[in-house]
Amino acid sequence: MSSHKQKFMVATCGLFASLNVFSSEVLDVNDINFEDDNFQKCVLAQNTKNPAKLTKLVCRQFNIDSANELRYFPALKELWLSGEQLSRVDLSKNTELTSVSITKSNLTSLDLSGNPKLTELNVSFNQIADLDLTKNPNVTDLSVVSNQIETLNLSSNTELKYFWAKENRLKTIDFSQNPNLVQVDLNSNQLLNINVSKNEQLNKLSVMFNQLSALDVSKNVSLTKLYLTDNKLTSLDVRHNPKLRALWATENPLEDLDIRANSSLSDYEVDEGVSVQE
Repeated sequence: MSSHKQKFMVATCGLFASLNVFSSEVLDVNDINFEDDNFQKCVLAQNTKNPAKLTKLVCRQFNIDSANELRYFPALKELWLSGEQLSRVDLSKNTELTSVSITKSNLTSLDLSGNPKLTELNVSFNQIADLDLTKNPNVTDLSVVSNQIETLNLSSNTELKYFWAKENRLKTIDFSQNPNLVQVDLNSNQLLNINVSKNEQLNKLSVMFNQLSALDVSKNVSLTKLYLTDNKLTSLDVRHNPKLRALWATENPLEDLDIRANSSLSDYEVDEGVSVQE
């Protein structure tokens, strides 16, 4: 083959490659072929023509079935989705995301490995059994209410402040790498033990309807609200919680409770028959 023909073929291949690249770019949301009409309606309601410039997408009221076109929105920072039939969401192309809320849907998993800037995550009311947050060190707000989670590794989430995980299947959880925790809600799990000794900033702890037989809150000097209803606690020491204002501990086999060091305590509940020292 002559050198002229070779040069021509190389140039032609390069041209087709360039055309292919440009053909995959969408400069107008009206040119996107959406699988779900409701998702299309939501996108069009944002009044942004260029998908590459859209930074916030709120679709909570649109009952989304499919959001496969999220790949066309690489600049997204905030995303809200909801849909009873929504079972899969691919966020791999949305690397700028800082806030994600996908609730009241049918997700069984969610890959967040490509979203290192994430600070807020809400995946409540899904069917998620396993959630990997090891690539999301900046998360401060995490809500996984009403899922199927049995274990959750939070060791990489050292910035975590607010954690809501009631109505799951957790039996134990490690907060030793979460020194900034402020509020924790783990009601209605299957907790056998919980260690909050490294969480001195914790001011609210709610672990009602679990299987706890012991709880040490001696290091939680900032604690103001402690909800322990329906566990298996036989003793409870709150002498090191001077800021405690609310304490619910009914439906526990407690025999006595000393609250003489809790001068701010105005709302407390224990079963009739528990000897309370005030």
